[in-house]
Amino acid sequence: QAAPYLGRPGPALHLSVAAGIRSDSIAAWLGSQRVVRSMPNTPALIGQGMTALFARDSVTKADRALVETVIAPTGDYLWVGAETQLDAVTALSGSGPAYVFLFLEAMIEAGTRMGLSPDQSRQLALATFGGAAALATDSSEPPAVLRERVNNIALKDKSKIFNTARIEALEVENLIEAAQATMVSAAARHESRVLDGARPP
Repeated sequence: QAAPYLGRPGPALHLSVAAGIRSDSIAAWLGSQRVVRSMPNTPALIGQGMTALFARDSVTKADRALVETVIAPTGDYLWVGAETQLDAVTALSGSGPAYVFLFLEAMIEAGTRMGLSPDQSRQLALATFGGAAALATDSSEPPAVLRERVNNIALKDKSKIFNTARIEALEVENLIEAAQATMVSAAARHESRVLDGARPP
């Protein structure tokens, strides 16, 4: 698709969303060192995405500004200094929404089991996730502190509706370790599949 533009004067600036293809290969195929790789995630579809960006050395400050202008409508963005960091980004923010959706599914199902309607459960779960994420974003305190505050409120709740002992019995720490291990494994698999020697389609 880029072939018609390759004959234009000067090395053009290229913004790539191709996952797993290193900038060395892209630069060689396109004949330009002005390459920026990006890794967005699906919330970009509604302007709430998180995109990581990596620029080759030939990309200028003006080039970066232009790329930021293109990416800004999709949500937030950040620049990484090493291209290999995009593998970790793919596992964390690229695949991260799947973990959120999975937990949302579990909360909604739990709500219906407790007698709420599916619509009520969905509204409560979505608002809880959205509010908690907004609180974590605006707070200067780490998520661990915010979580402990919820636990402390629960311990003072004489009605025992929220039973922290039961939460511990669910081995939440093991769940967290499993999620972290899955992300690390995904990053390693992504790195191993990088198509350095691939030819453009």
